[in-house]
Amino acid sequence: MVHLEQKGRGRALRKVWTESDADILSYMDVDLSTDLEAFAPLLESLATGGFDLAIGSRLLEASETIRGFKREVISRSYNFLIKAALRTHFSDAQCGFKAITRETAQKLLPLTEDDCWFFDTELLVLAEKLGYRIYDLPVRWVDDEDSRVRILNTAIEDLKGLLRLRRKFVEGKYEAHLVHRLSASKLRT
Repeated sequence: MVHLEQKGRGRALRKVWTESDADILSYMDVDLSTDLEAFAPLLESLATGGFDLAIGSRLLEASETIRGFKREVISRSYNFLIKAALRTHFSDAQCGFKAITRETAQKLLPLTEDDCWFFDTELLVLAEKLGYRIYDLPVRWVDDEDSRVRILNTAIEDLKGLLRLRRKFVEGKYEAHLVHRLSASKLRT
């Protein structure tokens, strides 16, 4: 059990993943909205599938999602905005069901800045832009009607995070990491 004085999904995941010696690190939302049948395929994609990061997706055609109209529109709009602003290809930034190899986490976590909900998006954008392989897994997901997420505050913070991340890419802040990643991948082939 981990207790942190300050809240934040990103803060908690960064701490636990940094301190873990497991080869594959994962998390899922505490409300268990994602059907656990997807857990084994999520881990398998990293263990034997050659992927660096795996995400559950509520937005793929094969996904089964039960949630209200408002949450559906917000989720689809947010993911569309990410794709439009940062030209990404992963399907669902905010599904609370992800796994990452320890090696990938060690390289990406120092680059992430957000300590809250935007952490997921930031991690995925950095992974994709720096050439890490992301596995998109369709999941069955049932909305928790008692969710404590404050949608408006989260949306405002996410927009700030998107602008910050886009600015950093435009300014070339990740160029050295991209060059290093490309060089390392050439050495492996």
